Amino acid sequence: MMACTYKLVFKGDIAPDKSRGKAVNEFASLFNISIAKAEQYFNGRSYVLKKGLSHEKAQYMSEMMLEAGIICYVMGDKNASNRFSSKGDVIAKKTLFQNRATLSQHVTSFAGTTDLADFNIKLLFSDVFKKRNDEELEEYYSVGTMTTTPDINEITSEFPRPWLFIRLFGLMLLTYFGFIYSFEYWENIKLLPGLIFVGTFAMPLSVLVFFFETNVPRNVSLIKVFKLVLQGGILSLIFSLLMFQLTSDLNWLGPPVAGLAEEPGKLIALLLIANAVRYPYILNGLLFGAAVGCGFGSFESAGYAFEILLSQNYTSMIDNINLRGVLSPFGHIIWTGMIGAALWKVKQGRPFMISMLFEYTFVRVFLIATLSHMLWNSGDWLLPWIIKASFISVVGWIVIFSYINEGVLELKSLKNNATSEESV
Repeated sequence: MMACTYKLVFKGDIAPDKSRGKAVNEFASLFNISIAKAEQYFNGRSYVLKKGLSHEKAQYMSEMMLEAGIICYVMGDKNASNRFSSKGDVIAKKTLFQNRATLSQHVTSFAGTTDLADFNIKLLFSDVFKKRNDEELEEYYSVGTMTTTPDINEITSEFPRPWLFIRLFGLMLLTYFGFIYSFEYWENIKLLPGLIFVGTFAMPLSVLVFFFETNVPRNVSLIKVFKLVLQGGILSLIFSLLMFQLTSDLNWLGPPVAGLAEEPGKLIALLLIANAVRYPYILNGLLFGAAVGCGFGSFESAGYAFEILLSQNYTSMIDNINLRGVLSPFGHIIWTGMIGAALWKVKQGRPFMISMLFEYTFVRVFLIATLSHMLWNSGDWLLPWIIKASFISVVGWIVIFSYINEGVLELKSLKNNATSEESV
């Protein structure tokens, strides 16, 4: 039996809290190459650096690199030839679309996000059905203010285990069914606005609370989130309508043109209302983007519901609300969420600059969101819509889970550095 070997994969990026210059120098020193040569590999792309390593050797090398802020990880090795030559020059080959790689590896490699090899989805949802009392609920909500935001050393290093979102969804679902029953029994049209509002917000708002719970720094208050939903929702709709005017020459594309208009519209809204330096973390960007996407998607769904009620009938409206509610966790909220996370990753706690929008780290994730939106709206073109929608949904949540993973690792790194500085 052949011994199991491992490979060391470099993500082409550095930890947010590390100096690029120091990381490049350390990389050059570790692999005995020039600084100019090392600089070429810090481009946001994934590279295999060494193969055929024992697990101990691979782990040792990865720990040395991670200590220097060089983002890398260890994977099982399978018949690859990439290595460092005897002269110490890097012979690194991209591994983006190898047949051996899983879908998550393809997606995270293209997106430039953390691989999900160690991601535990069971752990993420392990607290969903645990019993909670009212005191726990009140304490859970009370975060994000100047007095309730923990210091970096007090932030938990544990992976988030959200549970409130499922309770909120259950409550909103009961309220929605209550409106439906009441209207169908009494036929009082005054119930319809509440029915539309609760029906179109039930799922998106519950998913948003999931992102609120995964914001491990606990530095964003619930009132801040709701403000982002309302302000981001209306601003993103306004800017999207303006973008539709600017892209009117592309109307021949049909419904897919929405991706070219709405994703930039939501991005502009996000930049206008959530650019405070007080919120520097990747998980903050993920939450802020999701809040804007929640507002946009919910208001849009309410508009469709009202339009169908006027042009068709009540039953068609309910069918539309139900369908869009089921699909909402796979659309606007995660598309804008990943855009926010990518931008915050580029910002690294700095004030926003236009040049950040052209960083490869951001551009590729923005492309994923925009192309996903366009394919989502393309009907049965090339493939049945359900197949495309399923693929888009899986890809979207791979990126989201990857950013949650990366956000937790970012906090661990910052916490370790803060502890080290205090000890010195």
